[in-house]
Amino acid sequence: MTTIPFSLRGTGGAVTVRYGGNEDPLRWGYAVLELDWFHPELVRGFPVVQASVEHPAEGYAADMGWLQVVRYEVGDPGEEGTFTVFDTPPQLAGMEMPFAAFGIRPTFFAAPSIHGLQEVKWDADTFLVYTPDAVLSRTVRPACGFNWGFRLHDGAVSIEPLNIADAKDWERDLSGLRERFPSWTFEGTF
Repeated sequence: MTTIPFSLRGTGGAVTVRYGGNEDPLRWGYAVLELDWFHPELVRGFPVVQASVEHPAEGYAADMGWLQVVRYEVGDPGEEGTFTVFDTPPQLAGMEMPFAAFGIRPTFFAAPSIHGLQEVKWDADTFLVYTPDAVLSRTVRPACGFNWGFRLHDGAVSIEPLNIADAKDWERDLSGLRERFPSWTFEGTF
């Protein structure tokens, strides 16, 4: 478990991140996804991350969101490539919505897995963000964040350590966020 302090509108808060290997895919809801390839053993060992927000604000003052930028490299013959994904729920695919989660003190959850590949380097930058006027504009500022990921080598998964993000991580993702979501303004730093 990792605790990350942050400040929102001059008041302190904290994000608690639980991170580890997926030893119980059914617990984490994989069966509900109705994937035609799913079997618990195929996702066992991949990472699971859940980040909870604690902050005394209420109502609109507690509206925040989670952004996630994923970079992955595939090394399998015939599948090679480097990809960047701005992680949003599949129901919102194609919409200009940057959030992986949004709400009052939102919880972020992810349990990624990759099926059918052998050589992958997968890294995510995950940021707690807020809009200065709560829900009225499309302006986003970061509050805090973390980096995490996994590797597949010969089909065996290993989890990368979780690290607290800093300003350079946010700055690295800004141009991609601005390009992918042009009607949004991404500003500020931690």
